[in-house]
Amino acid sequence: MKSMMTVKALSVMNLVILIMAVSVPGASKAVYADNTAYYVDAINGNDANNGQSESSAWKTVTKVNGITFKPGDRILFKAGGIWSGELWPKGSGTSGNPIKIDMYGTGSKPAFTGSQTANQTLHLDNQEYWEISNLDISANYTDAFTRRGIYVHANDYGTVNHLYFKNLVIHDVWPNIAHTNNNTAKDTGGMFFSITGGTTVTKFNDILIENNTIRDLDREGITLTWTTWSNRQGETGGSGPWTGSTNVVVRNNYFTNIGGDGLVAQGLQSPLIEYNTIDGFNKRNYNVSYNAGLWAYSADDAVFQYNEATNGKSTRDGMAWDADARTNRAVFQYNYSHDNEGGSMLFISYGTEYSRDAVYRYNISQNDRNFLITATNPINASIYNNVFYTQSGVSAKVFNTNSGTASFKNNIFYNQGTTSTSSWGSGYTYSNNVFYGNYSTTPNDASKITSDPLFVNPGAGATGRNTLAGYQLQSTSPAINSGTAVANNGGKDFWGNTLYVGNPDRGAYEHQSSVSTPVNVALGKTVSSGSFVNNPERVTDGQSGNKEQYAGLDGGLQWLAMDLGAAYNVSRIKLWHYFDGRSYRDVIVQLSSNPDFTSGVTTVFNNDANNSAGLGAGTDAEYAETSSGKEITFSPVQARYIRFWSNGSSVNQWNHVVEAEVYGMSTP
Repeated sequence: MKSMMTVKALSVMNLVILIMAVSVPGASKAVYADNTAYYVDAINGNDANNGQSESSAWKTVTKVNGITFKPGDRILFKAGGIWSGELWPKGSGTSGNPIKIDMYGTGSKPAFTGSQTANQTLHLDNQEYWEISNLDISANYTDAFTRRGIYVHANDYGTVNHLYFKNLVIHDVWPNIAHTNNNTAKDTGGMFFSITGGTTVTKFNDILIENNTIRDLDREGITLTWTTWSNRQGETGGSGPWTGSTNVVVRNNYFTNIGGDGLVAQGLQSPLIEYNTIDGFNKRNYNVSYNAGLWAYSADDAVFQYNEATNGKSTRDGMAWDADARTNRAVFQYNYSHDNEGGSMLFISYGTEYSRDAVYRYNISQNDRNFLITATNPINASIYNNVFYTQSGVSAKVFNTNSGTASFKNNIFYNQGTTSTSSWGSGYTYSNNVFYGNYSTTPNDASKITSDPLFVNPGAGATGRNTLAGYQLQSTSPAINSGTAVANNGGKDFWGNTLYVGNPDRGAYEHQSSVSTPVNVALGKTVSSGSFVNNPERVTDGQSGNKEQYAGLDGGLQWLAMDLGAAYNVSRIKLWHYFDGRSYRDVIVQLSSNPDFTSGVTTVFNNDANNSAGLGAGTDAEYAETSSGKEITFSPVQARYIRFWSNGSSVNQWNHVVEAEVYGMSTP
């Protein structure tokens, strides 16, 4: 009985003391953080000091590792110092009072070099509310050993909050472990975050990785986060149901010379990956492992935006971006990829581990190689308003694999390189895209354009997203106001312009000035011929889909004329002959303001290479007639009259015109 009364009395006394501490001015320090600054000097410090001033600084990481720090404490390392061994300070901060590691003095960042036998140079374990800034971290050793610059671990903890890493240089971390084609050795590299355990659901919350340089290392730049709380969509080997870490931001970091992946966003809910640059990844895959630039795996609602990825090596995988297995609703927007050996974008599922509802929009790919897109069984991928540009001398097909389901809208595929012969995917739908250049086939797209989209200066992109103005559209581009509207489109284009001005544009640029849209001024107009023409009204009746509804002309060299009724500024013509794969000879299209074409004639298309029609030798290629028609675009020409020439086809001598559309605007 006495013991119980004593305990109760002590409890009451403690409560009174606590109330007094809270109430009395100046007593808050006993309740809140210690807020003590500790100094560490690798040259002049002494571990026997109290560490609480520059003149009484500690010396070694051994001393630091032996202290359990309190909320609000600061651990300050002197500029220019070098420390070996693992840095693993103890303790946790609290909300509003994190523990901070930083530098003091002037000079180079404090350097931490790890050791031959340490798995990591900087370590946190079941610790929260830390902010770590302005350090130089490396581990340049030769033996084969699991090694990371920074290792953050949580085990059966619950939620680990507020871990910030800013202005660090992480470099020369060499595990020297051979890569294999699985996740082995993906726990080595610059930064690795890990969650283990099986009794308490655990996750990270409020992680910021910002303004760091991550360079010259194997295998991963950043892996965030490997977790045992991973079971869903075909994954059954974890400790329990998938639990994503939250409020994760990776911003404005620079990666270069990375042996494998740049960044893997894994086990995360709604991470934001933005304004990062990666120059050189998958550099040492030994033709075995598969690595990409910045990508998501087993993550939901990830957003990758304003990033740049270049110089990815090898075709395993070697592409800039990836919405991988067990991802849902990943969004890749406003990114720039260029000169990557494996291509631009990967969508991939493994069995029932699906990549689902990924969005790829308003991105620019310049001279990515091999295959621009690899799509292996994604579910409902949405690809719209992107630019894929390939210059002369570069070989890049559109697709590697192209299974699953996906939609393509308002994209511009511009290929000046080796002819692309890829299948366009039987499970994919296409609407209002541009396919210009060396494509042996184009997909079934009722509103496609196959003529020059008239970029300002395509192919002029260099290093930096600010070098891409050449992919904006000239005011006469047929891509302006000719796209299809897309719901939930993000609200802005690659350059931050508002969507939409008028009707949607195609490509990554939304033209902002008021641009009148050319309309089909040929609809319902009268046509005639140099000899005779049957059913002439069919040429301008607006019905291009039925090849049997054609106007028939005589055999041999013939012309069909059209009077628009007034002068228009004409910039685009679309022409359908009888379409069954045949090619028509001596197809020549001329515009004039003179009805007899004796003067003021402008030829906008001519595939009569040997001048057999006597109207001049043409340089345009013959083409196979399809239901999509032939798109002809050009700088505006003022004209009232149009002549369409042909000289029979590859099948017979007869000439047939199913439909002719002439797009123009009224002259002032």
